Parts: sequence; C-alpha cells; structure tokens
Amino acid sequence: MPPGVLRLMRLPGRSAALSAALALAIFLGAGLGQVERRVASKALGLVAAAPALADLDFRLCRKRIAETESEAPLPGAPVFEAERAAILGRARGEPVLWAKEPGSGSPPIVAPGQASWRTLRELTRRFERNPAELRTRVLRDGYVYSNDPETALALVTLVELPKLYDEPEIVLERGGSRHRLVRSTGNRPIYRYAGGALDGARGELLLGDRVATTESGLGEPLHRDLATWSHEYGAGRIEVLRVTRRRILARAQFGALSARVLLKTTGARVELDCVDAPRTRRLEMEEYRRTEAPQQRALGRLREAVTALVKEALPFDRPRGEPGPDRDGQLRPEWRWAYKSGVGYFRHDDEIYPVFDALGRAFPPQVCVDFVLDSYERGAGNWFASRGAAPGRSTGRLDFDGYGSANRRAVLAFESFAASRPDLFDVVRFSGEERIPFGQRARFFRFLTDHAVEFQAGDIVAIQGRKSDGKIHQHALLIEATDPITGFPHALADQMRMPRRRTWETIMAEAPLRSLLYRVRPKASIFKALAAD
Repeated sequence: MPPGVLRLMRLPGRSAALSAALALAIFLGAGLGQVERRVASKALGLVAAAPALADLDFRLCRKRIAETESEAPLPGAPVFEAERAAILGRARGEPVLWAKEPGSGSPPIVAPGQASWRTLRELTRRFERNPAELRTRVLRDGYVYSNDPETALALVTLVELPKLYDEPEIVLERGGSRHRLVRSTGNRPIYRYAGGALDGARGELLLGDRVATTESGLGEPLHRDLATWSHEYGAGRIEVLRVTRRRILARAQFGALSARVLLKTTGARVELDCVDAPRTRRLEMEEYRRTEAPQQRALGRLREAVTALVKEALPFDRPRGEPGPDRDGQLRPEWRWAYKSGVGYFRHDDEIYPVFDALGRAFPPQVCVDFVLDSYERGAGNWFASRGAAPGRSTGRLDFDGYGSANRRAVLAFESFAASRPDLFDVVRFSGEERIPFGQRARFFRFLTDHAVEFQAGDIVAIQGRKSDGKIHQHALLIEATDPITGFPHALADQMRMPRRRTWETIMAEAPLRSLLYRVRPKASIFKALAAD
C-alpha cells in the first residue's frame, strides 16, 4: 500500500464516515477505470481534510457556549468580589464562586454604623438559649456569609455550631463536600465530624459554609466549588465570564496555555463540559495536565499531612511558663532522646512532658519551621512510629536531614540553607517597598494580589517584624492553596501553640508591624518525592 495512504489511515480523530471514504479510495484506486479514480481522488481529498472536519467536539462546544451565552446570567455577588482578597485574607473559608449572594434582599447582619464584633456578641448572648432564632439572625440562606471583611471575620470567630444548633446531628456543606456532624453530651457540648478524613475532629464554621439539620434542608446551593475543579485539573487562574443555573463559562489558564472552558454544575460541584479550542490545542492542554498531575498529587498529600498534624494538635516547642521565644526549640531534642529510649515521658525544668498522645501517637514538640518540614516529610511517608512499635521513623521518600542543613529549625537558618541549595529551592527575599507592615492591610493584600505569581501552594513564607515585647521576631508558615479567581494566597497553615489552619489576619494581627521576609519554593525533585508511590 502506498506510504501516503498509510499516513492518511493513521490520522487522529477520523470519523467513521471518513474512514469509509478512505477505504473506498483505496478500493477504487486498486485497478478500476479513470472515472472511478477521480472519485477515489475526491475521497482522498476529503480524508486529507479530516482533522478539521472531524473535530466535532470543538464545534459542539462552540454550540453549547452559544447556548450558555443566550441564557440569563445569575447575578453573582459583586460587592463580595470587590472585597474578595480582603475577605479571604481575614476570614478563613473556602474561595467559592457565588452564583447569587446569600440573603440578598434581607437586612444586613450588622446595620451600617454598628460595630460588627459588638453586634454579634450581643446577638449570641441575647439568644443563648434560642439557637433557632440566633441562626435566623446571623446566617444568610443557611450560609456563614458577609460581604464586609470585618463582619466576615467576626462571624467565623464568634459564631460556633453549638450556639446555632442543639440537634443531635447536623449536615455541613463546605465547597462541594458534605459532612455529617454529631453533637456531644455534657455541659459544654461540641459537634464532631462523623466519618471521612476528619472523623472525630471538632467541627468549626468557616466563611461560605452552610448548615442544616438534614441534607434535604440545604436546598439549592448559591455557591460553586470552583477551587476543587481547579485543583483537580491543574488549572491556574480562572476568569469567570458567565454563570447560569447549570453552567459556568470561564477562561482558564493551563501553564502558558489558556482557553475558554465550559463547566457544568451539579449542585455546588463543578465538572468540565468542554474546552473551546481546536483539537491540537486541547491535546497540548491534556499533556500539560498529565505533566502537572504529580504536582497536584503531591499537594494533595501535603494537605493530608497538614490535616493529620492539625488533628493531632502537636505542641509548640516552648517550655511551660516561658513568656517569650528565647528558649523555643529546647524540648524536641529531649523528646527525641526519650522517644528513642522507649520511655513514655521526659522532664524539662521539673516539668513532665509526654512522648505519646492519649491515642499512642508520637507527640513531638514543633517550632514553626519544624511544622512546615514535618508536613512535607510526613506527606512523603516519613513519620515517627506510634507507641508499641519499634522507635524510629518510617522509611519515607523525603528527609531534609539528608540534605546537609546545619540547622533546619530556625527561620533565618532555613533561608540560608534553602539559598545554598538552588537545586532544591527557589528563594525570593522581600525588601524595600515590598516590606509592607500588616497594619496597612489594604496595601498588604493588594501586594499579595498584584504579585500572586510569587505565591503558590506549597510555598514556605517567613514574616518578620517587631512585636509587643519590642523585639524583632520571625515566623514561618505554609501556603496550602491560592484562590483560583484572584491568585490570592488565602489558605495558610502554621504552628504557634499548636498546628492550625489560619489566615493572614489571624497570624499577623497580634503584631501588625510584621511584614513579608522571604518566600521559599521547593522545586520539582521535592514534589516528585511527595508524589511517588
């Protein structure tokens, strides 16, 4: 068979009709007359045009996009979007997309001119014995929601589940996931997660959560979980163009490539419908997604490690009763000695500290850098064995002790180590006008948004500045996620007293003179170790 025909037969994306035309062309070219050969020639010409003609997905996608553009859009939450970075930077929550503002048309929780914190404290006291009435006052269509940054922060700080509900079980929706929570008994009842990765953990309310006594009571959602779709597909920034009842039209970034995407929604969950791009561009995007898959898997494991550390509530490495940071870091060497020696506790300054927690899990004290590096190592399978097993760490795929760091526990020493290993880390140090004190919140948040490319999930960030004791302090934290719409690094985790997921506000407000000091980004080899099986 002629080589050209063989190449045509291997064209990607051939439809059944075109394959039949090709077969006809081969048949007619195998010894028939002149007229038949002209027919065969036309069939082969049709096959040569196969890539453009056969890309039905592209044409159908354009058709569905046109249908979406003709549908009435949902109004969204324009006031929230105008304050998006300030809200996410202060009140912890999921960076959801609002198809419609909760409580639109209802009076605000806090009237203009009133103080958010005072108003919410008064409401919680006034309706202390009437949770049903309290939730009608502070929830909007079942949501923890406000488009005012100060009120949003007050809501997630002051309003707790046991103040809003007294039912034995409730349902909480966060992003696209739903969780069952069970109320404990006693004088100070709390709600705990029942099932899933958070099983047994204390329930909390975050901005954008919605709660009901039953799943059917949640009703139609007003939010869309765009962030989870972004994580799953490795999409970078997403520009939302139109939101309808069942679809989202957006422009999504995939590395250096971008294209309009049509997303379909089922409740709050978001899935890809189609990509508005020719087949060659779609294949490039799929290749990018395959390339990025290990990175996304690594970040998922990093988040799982943070969840485990937060749930286990490991103690901060500071001797009891010590008012300042001068003796931070003294406990972990003694803990490690006791752990390796197989004993259940150790002494420091006549105080007794446990080696294991009540469930027999290793209970090592941590300073802030410990927490970050422990998260990476634990995500890669490197962690301390529980009580009853031989003392030691499991053989993981990542161990920072093996990289030659003289001091892996101090903020400034870690920066020096990272700078000395450009094969492992990319280091950026902030200086001059970039060192914006957190007290200037508007400028601080604007800098983070304008320089969003400098902040990604997995980055290690240090802050520095003078605290109330008059001394200069450093602190390290981990960026877990960024907002897919603005790129704002909103999800932070750190260790101060215990591992916690927090926001810029809850980390930096106690010392508003602090500012960004450096950013360390682990390179591909570290994420490869996290992603490996």
